[in-house]
Amino acid sequence: MTTETVLREKLATCTRILAMQELIGLFGHISTYDPETGRVYMCPGMGSEKTTVRPDDILPLDLDGKLLDGEAHVPIEWPIHTVLHAKRADALAIAHLHSPYATLFSIADREYRPVTLQGSIFGAGIPLYDQPHLVKTPEQGRDLANIIGDGRAIFMRGHGVVIVARDVEEMLFASLLLEDEARKWVMASALGEVRPFSAEDCAAFGAEADLPRRAHRAWPYLKGMEERWNGQPGTGAIAFC
Repeated sequence: MTTETVLREKLATCTRILAMQELIGLFGHISTYDPETGRVYMCPGMGSEKTTVRPDDILPLDLDGKLLDGEAHVPIEWPIHTVLHAKRADALAIAHLHSPYATLFSIADREYRPVTLQGSIFGAGIPLYDQPHLVKTPEQGRDLANIIGDGRAIFMRGHGVVIVARDVEEMLFASLLLEDEARKWVMASALGEVRPFSAEDCAAFGAEADLPRRAHRAWPYLKGMEERWNGQPGTGAIAFC
């Protein structure tokens, strides 16, 4: 099985899982990168049916955002993906999502800090891309990449989130985890003052070192749940924790 076949299959599966979890729909897109060929593989963008994405639906691009095969509309914010893939050796999978709860942190004037032990993978904090526009040019992509630096995620003001990972499995796990974190924060706020973990707390717990193992253990579970899902909106979301 070729690398391209594997990446297309994983990305299509991940797209359907994110649709099942109601984190991707009319908007949002994910990608993975093969540094050996310089090819970016991206799921279809606005208007596509994410619940039925298959390997043949995945779009092959170069790092300039040019479609390399077939005819399709490339997601308009392709520079989010191509710039980060080119800039960081560890950015082999990227998600741009409009996750309902996580996006609230791009709207409210509140600094994000982890509130669960699993969420300590975001212990370094999550910066904000404060520009009120879409990322449609490489220059804008570079601005976003400079703000995220070597971090795992970034909020986009009034827009959504970007998650950077070393592979598709980690991208999925981190995306689900951030949304679960944000949901818990919002719900806990109704009870009183939220008590987030400090950077020192997060470092001591060691979730970062354990992330690859946990992400790859979660993948077959989530994949199996998606295979049994009926594909209908609002019927397949499962509790993350």
